[in-house]
Amino acid sequence: MAPPHKLEATVGWSASAFVAAVLARLIRKGIELLSELDGAAVGHLRRLEGLLTSVWLLLDAADAGAIDFTQRPVQDLLNAAYSADDALDDLERALLQLQVGMAGGSEPGSNAGSPASVVGASRKPRSPMRFFLCFSPPKTAASSSGSAASSRRRSSSNKKSSVDLGGLGEAFEKLAQAAYRCTSMYEHVVPRKNYATILSVKPGDAASGARDMYDIFGREAEVDQIVKKVRFGDDLHYRLGVGVLPVVGAEGIGKTALTQLIFHHEIIKAEFPVRMWVQVSGTLLVSKQLMVQMVHPLAGNAHDTEDIRELLLEQLTGKRILLVLDGVTDVSDAQWRDLMEVLQQAARRSLIMVTTRSESAAAALGTMPSLILSPLAFDDYWKMFKHFAFGSADESEDCTPLGDEWEDLEEEEEELSPIEQIAYEIAKKLDCSPLPARLIGRSLYFRQGEEGHWKNVLDDTLWEQQHIGGISPALWLSYQHLDPRLKQCFAYCAVFPDDYVFRKEELEQMWIAQGLIYSDDRAARLEDVADELFDELAERCFFQPLGRNRYVMHNMMQKLSQAVSASQCYMVTESSGKVPQEVRHLTIRTNNLLKLKMDLALQLTPSPDHHFLQRVRTILFFADFSDSDDFLEVLAEIFSMAKSVRVLGLSCANITFLPAEIGLLRHLRYLNLSRNSMTELPETVCQLHLLQVLDVKCNSRYLHPPNDTSSLIHLRHLHASALFLSDIPDIQNLSNLQELEALRVGRSTQLIALRQMMQLRGALHIENLRQCDVSEFKKGILKGMKHLNKLHLSWANSMGESKDIPIDEEVLECLQPHENVKVLKITGYTGIRSPSWMLKSSCSLSNATSMYLSDCMNWESLPPFHEMPCLEVLEIRKMHSIKEMGAVPQPSDTELFPKLKKLVIEDALHFTGWSRGKSTRNITFPCLSKLEIRNCPDLTTFPDVPLSLTIMIIENVGLHILPMIHDKQSSEEEEMSTSEEGRWTSGLTTLQIHHCHKLRSLGSGLLQQQHLLRSLEVLSIKSCDNIICDLADGFKDLTALRDLSLYDCPKLLVDKFHASLRTLEISECFIAQGGWVDEYPFLFSLWTLKISGCSHVSADEGSKIEPLDWLSSLFNVYSLQLENTLFVRLSMFDKLHSLEILEIDGSHAFFDGSFEFEWLEKLHTLSIRNCRELCELPENLYTLPSLEELCVENCPNIQALPANGLPASLKRLSISKCSPHLTQRCLDEELDQPKIAKIGVAYIEGQSIISTEE
Repeated sequence: MAPPHKLEATVGWSASAFVAAVLARLIRKGIELLSELDGAAVGHLRRLEGLLTSVWLLLDAADAGAIDFTQRPVQDLLNAAYSADDALDDLERALLQLQVGMAGGSEPGSNAGSPASVVGASRKPRSPMRFFLCFSPPKTAASSSGSAASSRRRSSSNKKSSVDLGGLGEAFEKLAQAAYRCTSMYEHVVPRKNYATILSVKPGDAASGARDMYDIFGREAEVDQIVKKVRFGDDLHYRLGVGVLPVVGAEGIGKTALTQLIFHHEIIKAEFPVRMWVQVSGTLLVSKQLMVQMVHPLAGNAHDTEDIRELLLEQLTGKRILLVLDGVTDVSDAQWRDLMEVLQQAARRSLIMVTTRSESAAAALGTMPSLILSPLAFDDYWKMFKHFAFGSADESEDCTPLGDEWEDLEEEEEELSPIEQIAYEIAKKLDCSPLPARLIGRSLYFRQGEEGHWKNVLDDTLWEQQHIGGISPALWLSYQHLDPRLKQCFAYCAVFPDDYVFRKEELEQMWIAQGLIYSDDRAARLEDVADELFDELAERCFFQPLGRNRYVMHNMMQKLSQAVSASQCYMVTESSGKVPQEVRHLTIRTNNLLKLKMDLALQLTPSPDHHFLQRVRTILFFADFSDSDDFLEVLAEIFSMAKSVRVLGLSCANITFLPAEIGLLRHLRYLNLSRNSMTELPETVCQLHLLQVLDVKCNSRYLHPPNDTSSLIHLRHLHASALFLSDIPDIQNLSNLQELEALRVGRSTQLIALRQMMQLRGALHIENLRQCDVSEFKKGILKGMKHLNKLHLSWANSMGESKDIPIDEEVLECLQPHENVKVLKITGYTGIRSPSWMLKSSCSLSNATSMYLSDCMNWESLPPFHEMPCLEVLEIRKMHSIKEMGAVPQPSDTELFPKLKKLVIEDALHFTGWSRGKSTRNITFPCLSKLEIRNCPDLTTFPDVPLSLTIMIIENVGLHILPMIHDKQSSEEEEMSTSEEGRWTSGLTTLQIHHCHKLRSLGSGLLQQQHLLRSLEVLSIKSCDNIICDLADGFKDLTALRDLSLYDCPKLLVDKFHASLRTLEISECFIAQGGWVDEYPFLFSLWTLKISGCSHVSADEGSKIEPLDWLSSLFNVYSLQLENTLFVRLSMFDKLHSLEILEIDGSHAFFDGSFEFEWLEKLHTLSIRNCRELCELPENLYTLPSLEELCVENCPNIQALPANGLPASLKRLSISKCSPHLTQRCLDEELDQPKIAKIGVAYIEGQSIISTEE
């Protein structure tokens, strides 16, 4: 990266807030230690106090851009602030070492005086001088001398007196001198207009920002075009494998926004079970980082990088996938082949969407015509800008929706208000570019009603300067709207490479480590304040969400962050030059060690005392060093000099060892060693007493903690495996930990350790509880953890022996959580009874929203879940001993499970149902949305289900009749759709009934209430031996039904359907019964017919079948799929004249005696798979006039291509997993190769056969 552009004074100083924070911390610490300071230090402190008002004014002017921050006095002030920050760290570290060294001293986790405890920010109103509001001036020594805090400080004076305070006094002197010179030089400066807005994100704004993520305007035609390509695309690569659709457009035109909309489109989600988003932003490299991005939505972070490629292949096999490659500029043939190799096991009709500015890259990669994005029409652009500037109160906004239909709304011409007229004029300055519309719009949104401010933005002189440093004025203005804290946080993002996908908490922890987060409120948490600031930047569109708590910065925003960070950040790449001496944050993107040594001047400076690395506060490595010993030597040399480093990132560096010199980084707060292959950490890591974040996830499974890890008492976030965490001796000393993902109880780790870790929050998993000694801890050990919201208690696998039962019951009784727990999961518990804390009327689970119980084989009596007022999810799995869920008698009409939305009961072999006492009028599950019951053969009845139910899955359940729908509106439901008759209608969209052999009738349950089932789209009835259809009108009234499966139900024959049906799956027993015997339904919308073999028919039944005249009613079927059929033959389907796709899977007898293809005049795709007994392809195959694609897979007895050759229309041929003899013939120029010579694309066992003729 070239040296940053020297910006004009109008930009503003991103370091203003940092200087203010250091000043406030330094003076506060000086007042706290006033009695310990010498006379000179006190004098400098008084002088600095006297300059505070002038310094706040100076920083306010610098923040507004009225001062050229590149001048020496301002830089001296910044350098003095950095030095003061180091001095505060040194003092804190000395006090901490003293504290750790005290025999039986005070609690190591005490927050007093810790930088970690003085973080927070209350929302402040705007003011002409923000620094009085962001960083309140500390009280004087006199005003605080009588406080209780002073009393506490005096009580520890003996401890402090043994610490050298010379560095603190020197910091007072340097900062006072720099502040005096700076304020003297700029005392007459008149601040410019400052757009900075102190106002934080309003409640609910963050959620609205997430919704706005997919609000784009004027792209309805493009969305239609892409959806049609997905559903009906005729691209050969797409139909037979993986298609590639490039989206091409200029920078900032909205390629990513459009692709995100498609990615989250309801139709797209239904088409592609697997969707992956990869941020490329440059040349495509199939690297470990890229595959980590691919696997993240499939397996989250729970994977090792060693087998990530195998994990991807496993997750993708046989599934339709959508892969988005965002921001590709170039790709080599080798890299593309490597990517396609990873995707080779995906199902046909998978899709890669590539966003790019390069038409040549699009032409090289695309198998489909590129989608070229042109600028928005101004009318659409004005709607977009108005949406972001004024909010989305107008329900008629004509934005491109996520659904599959929209209405063209004609908007009447309205007279604009004065502020709307100003907004209209601002919009005209933005060149119809979507990104500036979002940024400026959101900035103005926070100043609604301030017409003068909007006018100032419109008249700003920045508009006249066009692009400053290659960045549009709109982006500069949006940056100037940030308050000082947000500016410094955003500027720090320049440390990230252009294509970097970061986690929210990752960036927040780096901000905290750098001291960018500060407040006077000692009770507030660092993470809470950082979270608030992050949300505000995301709300203002400075960060682009990718889902699953991952974000990326638009490349224009990345350029802006690099510009405003000036010379503070520098990136070492293959093409970069010498590192500037004033750099504070260093990013390394090259593994060229020779160049790295030269750029860092590691061997050229005789005296390391003046080396720039002494001042560097961030070092991030983004390169693979392949476990190089030379790199470890470079690291050791860097560590020996870079003693001011706060943040060190070595994730994915491919190292197995860390130099012992790591212990020299005494200021280090953030250490990321994740995704390496490390087997050990040096003991010197334990000397990093200020360390707040340690990430060693996804390393070798043999990685163990150093012996003295418990001395890192400032640790707040420790990301590691359960084995690593459980091997930490005296882990209770880490009482500042905010999260502990897993704790495995064992010989070295006892449960009693948790008593001193009351700060834990988020999720906690306690494993191996069978190994704990219940005599060592008391009841209620977890009850004090008020910040936990997820708790998982698991016992090791056992056979449920009787000796374990009383112990497990006693352990669970002692593990009562705090009432704030939202999610409770219990696994492997062998007790019979529920703990008392789950049975009390004032249950400690009164706020729980989710309960998961699994593998609790002996548990007989479950707690009264129906009384839990907030319970939304209840999952019960492998609970073999429960027979019923008892319910305390309730008054009539009382709602049981009042908020439950999801209920799963699986493998409860003896479960019979609910006991509701004498009352039969109680409403059960009034808000239920998803119901899954599997493998409950003794469950014979089930309560009526509510109108809110959307998905119902019943498998291997002993029901005699299906439940009914109670068409009553629950007290919680405020909105429900109504039918034409005005009655309430059900939201049920999916109904699956599988392996229910006791179910005999469809006419006695909810399927008789078809007037309520106006939303049912998917109905599947499979393997129900005794079920019959006793519905007079069949499924004729299921007006929304699109997908119907009637499989392996020998007594089920339905002859009436609604014309809405698109996909029908039937089994051969349906055909054996004669199909539709009464009247042929008029199914003109049916597109796909699938027929499967079943156990109730034999191969010789085909001779008894009459001609399938009933198929003539399916005159629009274009796809026929056959799977493991026994007797159906090709000739039976001669009524399907519209057939275009024929897929044969395991139906080897399908072509027997059937070589007449005249009626298949439209067939363009033929797939023959897993027909192991098929000996030859039809000899008249060449007569198919429209066949374009032929796929033959796993048919080992086919020895040759048809003697008469292949159709002249054939464009793509794929033969795989077949006879070696067939492969050899296809490659032999004298045998079958001439038969495929004219085919455009031919693959034989994965090998591409190049056509010999053009």
